[in-house]
Amino acid sequence: MGVNNHRKMIQCVGRHNPAAGRDTLERRMLWHAQICRQKSMAVSRIVSFVILLWLGMMPAWGGSRVALFLPDDTPFWNRVALFARAAAGDLNVQLTVFDADADRLKLLRQLKQVSSTPDRFDAWLFPNFLRTAGHFLVQCQRLGTPCILFNSGLAEDQLGAPRRPNPQWIAQLIPDDTGSSMEITRELIQQARQNNSDRPIAIAAVNGYQADAPAIKREEGLRQVAETTEGARLKQVFYTDWGAQQAYVRTAGLLRRYPAVNVIWSANYRTTNGILEALDDAGRTPGRDVLVNGYDINPQALSQVAGGRVAVTAGGHYVEGAWAVILAHDYLAGKDFQDQGLVFHTPLLIVTRDNVENVQTVLGRIEKEPDSLYRVDFSQYSRAENPNLKDYDFSLREVLKDYQAVWGLEPGGD
Repeated sequence: MGVNNHRKMIQCVGRHNPAAGRDTLERRMLWHAQICRQKSMAVSRIVSFVILLWLGMMPAWGGSRVALFLPDDTPFWNRVALFARAAAGDLNVQLTVFDADADRLKLLRQLKQVSSTPDRFDAWLFPNFLRTAGHFLVQCQRLGTPCILFNSGLAEDQLGAPRRPNPQWIAQLIPDDTGSSMEITRELIQQARQNNSDRPIAIAAVNGYQADAPAIKREEGLRQVAETTEGARLKQVFYTDWGAQQAYVRTAGLLRRYPAVNVIWSANYRTTNGILEALDDAGRTPGRDVLVNGYDINPQALSQVAGGRVAVTAGGHYVEGAWAVILAHDYLAGKDFQDQGLVFHTPLLIVTRDNVENVQTVLGRIEKEPDSLYRVDFSQYSRAENPNLKDYDFSLREVLKDYQAVWGLEPGGD
């Protein structure tokens, strides 16, 4: 076929040979129309490809890939993972959880694995399990991967602080140990006065390791209240390995040394169990003769409060799993939070006999039906998703209120 004839055939309808027959004209018209449709479809495919390519080159505002490293699968860390997954689902974050099975070397192997594929994750979240955080921070800086340290902190002389000097260490989430201890101590003193307003309030404390950061911060809160409250006196602080056995021994000794003690402050749930056992063996009734606090929110601690053996407990910082995901999401979406600070102190939930029933109802349902937590919309806590949101509200109490609302449960106490 000649070039001129070929050019004529690919023209669209509108030019024809007047001498041609009607059948030939109709066939050509149909053929030209088919060619035009094919051209239109080809153009559409090219446009679609360009759009998809452009979308693929856009930054991941949602759909970020985040790695969460956990020490093991104990009930506490399982709750951390649950809250993290619930938040990730609402923010379109692809969350991968690494479980170290309480093995420091396994955690470091997981770090090495992830470090060898730096394009796999957009951010890392991790605690300072057995002082491994330093290894994570070094790798984050080397790879340029934003990271968040949560649940525990570092000393000031260990690798600095968030963004100083490591710009990839974007934030730190730690429980408000000082603030929660102050609230616990106030509640213990108030209940002791209600039990016997004329009796002096003599306080002894059973703490963890003297050099551990949580022990230091919690003791600061204890002293700030006990040493400034009229009618209260802190007799002595005893130190342990955070375990029940040493707490039992220390309590048995302090009861002999200070028989008039009517408040024993406890540093964590294990020391609480040791204190309670020592009181029982000494013939002193917890909740009547001596007031004791807990430092966790789990089924056992809540039962102890409901039964009157423990006057007050605090905890729930496993919700930091959700807050860490939200901070990572906001940062990757271009909503930095430097105006809020870089170290976030997570408020703990305070539980007494006034609100324990409601807390038991909500947390009990979450324990039995973990998927029920997914009804809470965690995107409402994100500043990237809510431009008018001025301040983060990182408290378990707000999450429980939202949970009660979506499931139609009775509102809990403060």
